Amino acid sequence: MASNLLSLRKAAGYKSAGDFAVAHGIPVSTYTRYESNPDKIPMDRAWQLADILGTSIDAIVGREAPAPGTARGEVQLEYDGLTPEARALADEFREFVLAKDEMIRARRRREADRRYEALCYQYEHQMLAELRADAAFGEVVNLGSAGEAREAFLAYLQGQAARKRGELATEAQKAVDDKTIEKIMEAYDRTHGEFEFESMSVMWSTVEHGTAVEYDSAFRGREGDAMA
Repeated sequence: MASNLLSLRKAAGYKSAGDFAVAHGIPVSTYTRYESNPDKIPMDRAWQLADILGTSIDAIVGREAPAPGTARGEVQLEYDGLTPEARALADEFREFVLAKDEMIRARRRREADRRYEALCYQYEHQMLAELRADAAFGEVVNLGSAGEAREAFLAYLQGQAARKRGELATEAQKAVDDKTIEKIMEAYDRTHGEFEFESMSVMWSTVEHGTAVEYDSAFRGREGDAMA
């Protein structure tokens, strides 16, 4: 079996086998035998040489590592030994497990989505409440188009986050807030929309108990409270 040990040793800067052996406390005759017969290197010594030369045991003993995907694990070998009927059962169970796994993952994704949708609902209503409080008596709160409403909400979130952080906040804190805002805005986009209906631009948003719809035409500026 061809050895890589000779080339590895030279690449490490040792011109002779004796120099390398003496430097690492290995009998010279023993080490020269390793270079000649790498398959005879004891496991503990192979690990030592691999650590010294910064490589793998496979490289030390001149063995090529198996290509990814060619090695067959214990489970695969057991599967290969099953009868066709048992394999069919195993395949059926595998499909069941994969489907169950996807259901669990989907539920967890949905749970994460609900958290940010709840935050979106909370901050949006907080923003609207503040706008109403600041409006003059008889003034209708109007955020404009769907795009303008989205930009107003984003600016509100950024302002709230900055106010909570304070002036002495670190970049790490800002990065966390920016990520939270990104997730809330993703929830906003899932729960808000706009479509055209009979020359009217209809803005909708899902809320806790239904869908709020605002008609934007001759009635532009009215805050929609129709529930569907």
